[in-house]
Amino acid sequence: MKDLPYFLAIAAVHCASALLGTAGNIAAATPSPSPFPTAAPATNFSADTSSPSVIPASTKTSLTTKEIPEIHAKLSIPGDWTLIPGKLLEGDVLLAVREKITGENDPWTTGLSMSIDRNGAKDSGMKATEYAQGIANEAREKAGEEASPLTESTNGVFHEIRFEFPVPSDPPLQVTEVLRANEQTGTVSVILWQSPKNEAPSLRDLREAVLSGLVLDPAQ
Repeated sequence: MKDLPYFLAIAAVHCASALLGTAGNIAAATPSPSPFPTAAPATNFSADTSSPSVIPASTKTSLTTKEIPEIHAKLSIPGDWTLIPGKLLEGDVLLAVREKITGENDPWTTGLSMSIDRNGAKDSGMKATEYAQGIANEAREKAGEEASPLTESTNGVFHEIRFEFPVPSDPPLQVTEVLRANEQTGTVSVILWQSPKNEAPSLRDLREAVLSGLVLDPAQ
């Protein structure tokens, strides 16, 4: 963790360990950051050609919007998926997955997980974006040579950092990590989308619809 403040290095360790976990436990171990916008984040990432700027209408209409009252957020997912909100403000992980599970420790391969860090940037004396960039850089380094470059975009008070990487598990996974830094509140959210690597192309539109449909509260 050379050149990183101790608290940021620890955050990056947690992030990297979550990202590089095995199938079914990647979500259970997700990092510790948090955000929330009233408008969905931009999806036209400048350097990520795998992220479409236009999501097919049929994909959007096939999703069901779920409320996350604890953080005044909304999430759009397929109606037959499992949503386990957790207690995000107490350090739990939110899970929205294709498999039928009852808890965060149950195995799953496809879906989204999110955790929230409300104090890391504040405690470090850093801006939320700077804090998130440090975590992202360290996590990407841990992910290895096959990780994609970092891409960044801004939507209102939210600065979003994103990259992708494979996980050599059984089955092999493809993971998209998104960090949303809220410059207004200082919180950072870590959002992970994962799916079997051989299904990643066919799930691309669904991934983008779910990620863009995660609407966070800018006041949180």
